[in-house]
Amino acid sequence: METIVRFGPNAQLVGILSGTELAADAPVLVLPNAGLVPRAGPFRLHVELARRLLALGWRTFRFDLPGVGESARDPGFDYREATLAALEYLGANLSGARFAVGGVCSAADLGWMAALSNERVAGVMMLDGMCYAGPWFQLARFTAALRRDPRHWFGIARRLIQRKRVRTNDRPMDLRNWPPLHEARVQMATLLARGVRFLCVYTGGIGDYFLDVRQFGWTFRAAASDPRVRLHHWPDCDHTYFARAHRERLLDTVITWLVNDVSPAASVRAQPPHPAVARPARHEQVT
Repeated sequence: METIVRFGPNAQLVGILSGTELAADAPVLVLPNAGLVPRAGPFRLHVELARRLLALGWRTFRFDLPGVGESARDPGFDYREATLAALEYLGANLSGARFAVGGVCSAADLGWMAALSNERVAGVMMLDGMCYAGPWFQLARFTAALRRDPRHWFGIARRLIQRKRVRTNDRPMDLRNWPPLHEARVQMATLLARGVRFLCVYTGGIGDYFLDVRQFGWTFRAAASDPRVRLHHWPDCDHTYFARAHRERLLDTVITWLVNDVSPAASVRAQPPHPAVARPARHEQVT
């Protein structure tokens, strides 16, 4: 039920394909590794997700990007090319396959990129993915500062001034190679027009660029309210879902999204949600 796969140039990249031919009609969930954590995922999150989906008849492909885990580093082959190589391999070996791509942090960014580059991507899973700061972020930061004891205000003001002096390329949107804001808005609208589904979850572990759920609406404008977008703000969770209860919440949310939004039946609007999985509210915040 789990097969080791070698793909890419000279078969230097390694992944695990879960599932059987019985699941050929369901999209394949493609999970690039998150940061420097190999394909098992933070606290084996990818393994647990793959095995739960296997029980539902879904395929999952979790793989190591170049220089991580068992995948060799290739100076001429970057993370973007590796992700597209994974989709190329799956497309060539799984006839008619569609994909949902993404994961935590940089893996979320790769899911976005993959959707722009491959029309067989039907879903993007953005866990602490792209979102720009804007006025709601600044307001949330200012409000939090006001809640502090006045004795700390001088130190807070000093740190804010120091942050403004930080080089431009130290911002999250530059470190993670996000497009300019106006391009991100156009890209989101383009993907939604193509029918791509989004799961966007933001945690309390990214306070350097996300503090208020309204930032999402400011970033993506009308697209943020599209019914194909599922948005959750979980400030009680950390970036890697360290707590067991937080991982369980995420696993349930991802599976609900895949079954209700990304599956072939979900593309037919007359179809009700899968009876075994409850549909979440489009925008949810857990405090």
